[in-house]
Amino acid sequence: MARGRKKASTELLDAKIEQQKTVMEKAKIRYEAEKEALAELIKLRNEMRKDELMAAVIKSEHSYEEIMAFIRGTNESEDE
Repeated sequence: MARGRKKASTELLDAKIEQQKTVMEKAKIRYEAEKEALAELIKLRNEMRKDELMAAVIKSEHSYEEIMAFIRGTNESEDE
């Protein structure tokens, strides 16, 4: 004789559903916090890169126009 699956009561299933909703809500809160932390780290990295780039431009022996031409990919010697 084959054994059949026991039918779970709707009350038990409702309790499991509520428990799973709670787990999902906590996971969403953790996810949002981690997402904000990542955004803050990316912002900090970008600020540091900007500062590093500005320091390099200031220390450079090249003019602003030469640096901008290089960044834009144009050839400064075309004007000469």
